[in-house]
Amino acid sequence: MIDSENDQTVKAAIIVGCCLIVGLTAAGYFIGRGMAGFKSKARTVTVKGSVEREVKADEAVWTFSLRRASNDLSEAHRRISKDRHALLAFLQQQGFNDAELTRQPTRIVDMRAREFGRPQTAERFRFLVTSAIVVRTANVEQVQQSLGATEELLNAGVMLDGERQGCVANPRYGVSKLNDLRPQLLAAATKNAHVIAQQFATDSGVSVGKIHSADQGTIQIFGSDGENESDPCSPTSTPVKKLRVVSTFEFELR
Repeated sequence: MIDSENDQTVKAAIIVGCCLIVGLTAAGYFIGRGMAGFKSKARTVTVKGSVEREVKADEAVWTFSLRRASNDLSEAHRRISKDRHALLAFLQQQGFNDAELTRQPTRIVDMRAREFGRPQTAERFRFLVTSAIVVRTANVEQVQQSLGATEELLNAGVMLDGERQGCVANPRYGVSKLNDLRPQLLAAATKNAHVIAQQFATDSGVSVGKIHSADQGTIQIFGSDGENESDPCSPTSTPVKKLRVVSTFEFELR
C-alpha cells in the first residue's frame, strides 16, 4: 500500500516537473521572440535628406492698375478709358500680344455713399473709377525688359495705381512645371538621406537596410533675394528661383 502511494507521488512529481520544464521553455521562447522584435524595431535610424536646385521662372503675371477720381462720373470714365487705350498701345509696342492681355472690368465707387450707417465723409472727389489690365506671359525676359519703360506711361499722363492688394508682388514670376520637377527633387533628397544614413551605419559598425518609413516633405520656393515665395501672396518675386526639399526617412539597420 505504501509502495503504491509512493509510486503515485513520484509520478505526480514527474508530471509537475515536466509541466514546469515545458512552461519555462515556452516562456523563454516567447520572451526571446519579444526581445528580438524589440531589437528589430530599435535598430533603425531617422535622417533628413535635403536638396536645393536653382531654376528660372517660365511664367510671369504683371498687373497694371488704373485709377481716376472726379466729381463728374462721365469725366472719370472718359479719363480711365483713355488711360486704358494708352496702356494697351504701350504693351503691344513692348511686344505683348492680345492673347497675353486680360482686361479687368471697370469699377465705380461713390465715395460719399460707401460707408453705410456712418455720416458722409468729406471727400475731395465723389467718384473713384478703377480698372486694370493683366499681362500673363511665358516671355519672362520681355517683362523684365519692359519694366524700365513704364516711365513712358507716366510721361503720357497715364495714372497707374501703385497700391498692392495684400502685398502681392507685381510682377510675379512663377515656375509652372513644379510637378515635373518633383520626382527629380525627391530622388535627390532620398539619395542624400541614404548617404547620411550610410555614414551613421559605418560609424556604428552596421549596414543600412531598406526604407522603413518616409515623409517626402514639401517643395519650398525661394527667390534670389532669399525671400520665401512658397506663399502665392508673398510680397517679392524674382525671375530666378531656388527650390528646396527636405524629406525625412527612417532606414533599417542590419
